[in-house]
Amino acid sequence: MSDVPSTAVEVVTTAQTVAESSGPIWPYVVGGIALVIAAGYWGFKRINRPSFIIKQIRRRNLKAMKKQGVESSDATVDLDKLLSAIEEHAIEKNMTGSDMVKLLAPLNDTNRMKSAKDMYLTMQHIARDIGNTRLAGEFKTKSTGVKSNSKLMAGLFKRAGI
Repeated sequence: MSDVPSTAVEVVTTAQTVAESSGPIWPYVVGGIALVIAAGYWGFKRINRPSFIIKQIRRRNLKAMKKQGVESSDATVDLDKLLSAIEEHAIEKNMTGSDMVKLLAPLNDTNRMKSAKDMYLTMQHIARDIGNTRLAGEFKTKSTGVKSNSKLMAGLFKRAGI
């Protein structure tokens, strides 16, 4: 007849021996979980740095500005100056990214930001909070001369939800 039954028996015994000799799988599962946790912790520490968050804010703002077609305006340059000053302050004070974001919270306050002048006054307030009086003075002078009906300001307010 056929040799199939004897071959099947040999395969079953060999497979059973391999399964029994491989040992428990739990150390591999625990090791995999530990590896995922370690990678998550490392990723969080990397993402929660001020320089990473400032880079992401700049990238998002530049994308919004390009969409509006006003990426080379004074407001963009001023916002970039403020972000650079905040980044320097956060690195100097050894702040985490989440602590640094609290400094930027007034820019997201819709009750505070009604016009372009309010935006510059808010930027002045933030610059004063971080101790950069030169930048605060620059924003104060610009707040008096800014046009509130510019296309850039309308785009910034639209993005902010105002």
